[in-house]
Amino acid sequence: MSSSVLPRELPGNLSRQAVDDLIRILRRSERDFGVAVARRSRDRLLARIRSIEDGRAIGHPRQDVRPRRPTLFINENPWVICFSPETRQIYRILHGARDFPAIFGGPSAVP
Repeated sequence: MSSSVLPRELPGNLSRQAVDDLIRILRRSERDFGVAVARRSRDRLLARIRSIEDGRAIGHPRQDVRPRRPTLFINENPWVICFSPETRQIYRILHGARDFPAIFGGPSAVP
């Protein structure tokens, strides 16, 4: 990944897994769509992450998951950012098409 796509400084509310998710997203974005798209993706995600960090963003619970710890979700299409409502720590940054009940626990997709 080119150094121009990597964030110079990461927000302090990212878990290790969220950092890994962000890097994976940016690498794939650059590989599949080019540097310009990867930079726009980076800027959008970092802006949303910072709005969670400073309390401006308000997430929502999901009825299809049962996380082990309090978790809210906020969309930054096509991604979903998962975070703690109390500490505002980002747990994960996932593509919205992922199987959230399989990741976080929840009702089985098959009855």
